[in-house]
Amino acid sequence: MRNQNRTGMTYAKLSDSAKRAVINSRRRAGDTDRVAKELGYSSSHVHNVITGRANNKYILNRAYNLTRGRMKNSSK
Repeated sequence: MRNQNRTGMTYAKLSDSAKRAVINSRRRAGDTDRVAKELGYSSSHVHNVITGRANNKYILNRAYNLTRGRMKNSSK
């Protein structure tokens, strides 16, 4: 009864640069092409967004969601 009004978990919102840092520390081969194919953008545009040369919230959030559950590449 006590959780009746609960709508979901909340978490701290990250800045774009913090998301880019997470993406770059956990990115694997093929991630850029996968995000580009899912969202209908070119892989070069997705690469530019991930590296910070262009801005696009949809691409950045999709790439972040793809990599956020992974282990960092430096800890392998």
